Order: sequence, then structure tokens, then C-alpha cells
Amino acid sequence: MSDPADVIDAQDAVFEIYVRMNEEHEKDYCFNVGINDTFESLFKIFDSLKISLRPNIFHEQRPIGFKVSDSPGYLTDNGGLLFSYNADKFTKNVKLTDKISDHCWPGHLVLPIWREDYFTHYAIISLILVWLYTDLPDFISPTPGICLTNQISRALARVAVRFDYPQLAADLITETTPNSTSKTAQIIFFIFHIVKSLMIYLVLYSGLFNPYCLNPIKMHKIASNDKLDEKKKLELISLGWTGTRKATLDEYKEFYREYKIKEVGGIVKASKMGLFEKLKEPGVNLKFGEGFQSDLSNKTTLKDLEANPEKFILNFDWFALVGENYENYLATESTDKAQDVKNFRRYGPLVASDRIKKIVEGRKDKPELLKLAEGKS
Repeated sequence: MSDPADVIDAQDAVFEIYVRMNEEHEKDYCFNVGINDTFESLFKIFDSLKISLRPNIFHEQRPIGFKVSDSPGYLTDNGGLLFSYNADKFTKNVKLTDKISDHCWPGHLVLPIWREDYFTHYAIISLILVWLYTDLPDFISPTPGICLTNQISRALARVAVRFDYPQLAADLITETTPNSTSKTAQIIFFIFHIVKSLMIYLVLYSGLFNPYCLNPIKMHKIASNDKLDEKKKLELISLGWTGTRKATLDEYKEFYREYKIKEVGGIVKASKMGLFEKLKEPGVNLKFGEGFQSDLSNKTTLKDLEANPEKFILNFDWFALVGENYENYLATESTDKAQDVKNFRRYGPLVASDRIKKIVEGRKDKPELLKLAEGKS
């Protein structure tokens, strides 16, 4: 009969996943989730955080569902798993009622599914088109002289009259007279407005300008009330927020290169040791059926990984081995545990046991193993 304490521990067990924000591969944030949590529970992240997590203002603030990345990933030299740049291209659909643990390995990537906000999209396009219409050259426009600049000039002219500046008012009115400039100047001015409108649309579409909402009064209220106080910190903890972002492959390679150079005592020593050649590719891109694409129900063990290094099939024994290795490092060698834990979540382990290194090297040497197999046949 199982110990009731073990049952409670199993029910309360948590593991880490990464959720992609703004549909950007540089914004994969780490969250703790319970082993019995469903994908529906992830909605609380988007309901509680008063920041814009959508791809751009042309999408709704809350996703309509989630999908799980099915890309195998990148295996680092120390046994970590990073996301490939095509992680969002290979996905599998999940139900909101499904348990996260039934579809995700520890460290897996979850992608929100966003619904387009057609009203906002078409409203902004309409505003841009109306703005362009008002800026049509006077010799083409059915309603010449109605551009925004002219409206401002007329308003300023009325102000000038009120404060007894008749000459200034007359000059401003003259500027608003249709065809007061040459056709060439009008065409150049209109082309400038087309380019300006396209740039505004591209800034919005790319998400460079992506506010939580377009209502300035509402935004002011949110900014005033959404302060990082003790209550907010507790709320973030309840969401599983760790505050750590997963590194991209390029970020990892750059950081790991600097880390290893510093570890050996500088560039000169690193060069003499032949370290730069090793650091050209500090890991390996996994293939079909490997890494995060491994079946969660597979019964393989570490011995299987050691016996068949040419295919890296994930199993929970592997995560236990990597975790125990890093816990040992934190307990015996770490000088800044908080930073090392953050680095572990961001880059994966930066140190590894001989057993881990041997398995990784076996997978990195896969092409040579295949050539040997072909030579024997």
C-alpha cells in the first residue's frame, strides 16, 4: 500500500514549462505548473498580467487556446535542451481540459493561439485610408483643401484673429487655398504621406507599438494600480512566474563561449587548449523523433541512451540525472545560487557529469556512427 504522504507529494508536484509571449522566439518565459494543471489554467497568466502579451494590437489580449511545440530542439554539450528557431512551425493541438503533464516534458514550449481582432484591424486601416483621402492632391481630390494640415491652419487662423493678428490669419488662410502649390509639389507631398502611412501600419503590425489598450485613460489607471508591491509579488508567484526567459540558440552560444573562456582563464589559454574549435558548435540539432518530440509514454532508460547514443530519446531518468547533477553543483561549487538557478532556466546546465557528457558526445558523433554502420553493411 502506498504511503499517503507520497500520494500528496505526487499531487502537489510541479515542473517548469515555457510560454511564448508576443509570438516572439526571444520571449519564451518560464512558469511553474502543477502536475494536474490543465492548459485552461494558463489563461490566468493573461488575465492577471496587465501587459500586452499578444503579437500586435490587431489581436485580442487573451488567447483562445494553446498548442505544444513538437520541434525536437537543440541538445547542449551539458545536457540542456533549447528551442530551435522552427519551434513554432512544428506543433500539436491540445484541448483546454487536457493536463499539461500529459503533453509536455519538463522545459517544454507552449504556444498561445491568438484570435485576430478584426474590428480594430479594419478600423485602423479605415482611419489610415480616410487620412490618405484627405491628403489627396487638390487637382485630383473631389473635396480639395480638407487635409488635416489645412484644418489645423484654419483653427490657428481663428486664434490669430481673436488675438488681433490679421496678417498672420490671412497668411494661414492663403495656405489652405486649393491648388496654392504646384502639382509636382502636391504629388511629392502625397507620396510622402503614403510612405508615412505604410510605416505607421508596419510599426503596428510588427508589434513595435503594442500597448495593452488604446484608451489612454484606461492605460493611466492600469499603470497607477499595477504596482509591484508585496501583493503583486504573491500574485505572480501564484501564477508560477519565475521571471526567467529562455535563451535563443545564438544567445546561448555567445554566453557559453564567454563562460568557458572565463573558466579557463582568458582568450590566450582558451586558444592554446583548442577550446574555440570545440565551441563552434556547443551542442547538436536533434532530428525527427528525438528530444521534445519523444513519446511521453516511452519506457526507455539511461541505459538505452548509453546503448543507442545515435538517437536521443528523452525519458524522465534523463531529467533526474541532469537535475541531480546541477543540484550537486549548487550545493558544492556555486558561489551565487540565485544567479546559477536563473542561468539553469535560461541556458540549461553549464556543467555536467562524465555520464552526461558521454551520452551527449555519443549523439553529436551520430554522423560518424552512421558511416561506420554503412561501411559494415
